[in-house]
Amino acid sequence: MSASTTRAGTTVEVTAATDSAESSPVRRHLITWIAVALASVALALITRWIHTGDEYWGQRWTVDLTVYLASGETVREGNSLYDLVVMSPLYGEMPYLYPPLTALLFFVPLSFLPPVVAGLMWNSASLIALGAAIWLTLGIAGVRNDRARWVLTVLGLVMAACLLPVRLHLIAGQINAFLLLLVLLDFRRAPGRWQGVGIGIAAGLKITPLIFIAYLMITRRWAAARNALAAFLATVAIGFLLLPADAARYWGGLVLHSSRAGGVFDTPNQSLAGALARVMSGEQYDAWWLLVMAVVGLWGMGVALFAFRRGADFLGFSATAVTGLLISPVSWEHHWVYVIPLLVWLAVWAWRKRSLPVAAITAVLVLVFTVRTFMLMGIEESPPSPMTLAAWEQVIAAPFPLAGLALLTLGPLWVGRTFPRRNAGPGATTDPSHPAPGAGAPLPQQPAQSGERPRASADPATRTRAAFGRPTTLLGEEK
Repeated sequence: MSASTTRAGTTVEVTAATDSAESSPVRRHLITWIAVALASVALALITRWIHTGDEYWGQRWTVDLTVYLASGETVREGNSLYDLVVMSPLYGEMPYLYPPLTALLFFVPLSFLPPVVAGLMWNSASLIALGAAIWLTLGIAGVRNDRARWVLTVLGLVMAACLLPVRLHLIAGQINAFLLLLVLLDFRRAPGRWQGVGIGIAAGLKITPLIFIAYLMITRRWAAARNALAAFLATVAIGFLLLPADAARYWGGLVLHSSRAGGVFDTPNQSLAGALARVMSGEQYDAWWLLVMAVVGLWGMGVALFAFRRGADFLGFSATAVTGLLISPVSWEHHWVYVIPLLVWLAVWAWRKRSLPVAAITAVLVLVFTVRTFMLMGIEESPPSPMTLAAWEQVIAAPFPLAGLALLTLGPLWVGRTFPRRNAGPGATTDPSHPAPGAGAPLPQQPAQSGERPRASADPATRTRAAFGRPTTLLGEEK
């Protein structure tokens, strides 16, 4: 549709440009997700080609996905999920570990496909979910320019595929990328009617995201915590409705048997419990590990609450994720995909602030989460006994938990210096690049007079914000 107006004898045509402008964001988002999907399929194919051709990794290719596909077939045949045992030449008996609903939603449909096709589709979908998590994180970090955001999303996805947690995620055929996306969706904007639902669904698919409900509770977001708990209970109820016998067995006790996931002191177990089990004798471990986990859990959640009260909800989310990985009895290397949003956020922060220290720390973390150091040093995946490693080998064998402890120890010092003190209520956020009133905020600039060119800011952070688009809070809300 079009209209015309006349002013001083001049006719100005107003055409359907408005409709075109409204549709351009749709086109930009479509381009983004086409690019992410194509990159994901390409990365899945490249990963398969590289690792199936390697003698070491070829034996481990889709080892977990094989169990998932078998669980789908088991449900279709009417047999019990928790009687299923898949024999692996490397790992021996491998049972199904997740709630019944996970098999119903994911693995029953996937089991209709040939294993090679199922593996390609599963890994491609996992990478798309990871790309979505990176896209959300870039928005949280303040990247508002659409073109920059989609380019950085694809570039970030390619770089993330080189990280050890993602490589092992694809090699095993794991599920954690989907859980990361569900959880992150709840922290991308200010509290709303549906906040918490993603966390609850993720916890219903695999119980480890339950720790984020604790984070919602200590930050007094009661409505979001209720939503998360209700969504979690709904997934449990659906499992009882559709597979009552299996649901009763799982929630009746199997959920607590972490030993079914593998040996706690196996080197790929990068939880704090795994590190302790490789250092201590069996008697020492049994006496101390619960106390150590409790202390670290309280400290980690205290760090998350401190970050939230400083207005850095995303960093509180990241501290909660790291705490959950540390205190879980088993956190395999691929579980640590939860640190990827933090790495992306830190990289954007270092660029926006021109901060060499933050850039250096980010580079060190990327290195830690890229190189499988214990494998390079010849340390076995399953040491014959916990005490066989020398002290230096114990350090080499525990890079992820040591990095996690360092983040929870040094992170609060940086947050305390960087973020202005303020009374943060539920959902309150701030951005140090846009300080709150009374916290040393710069005076607003006077608007330029007519015909006067505005002067460029001398502040590199301000110029960087202009390059990334409109300034935002850490949760991506526009001011």
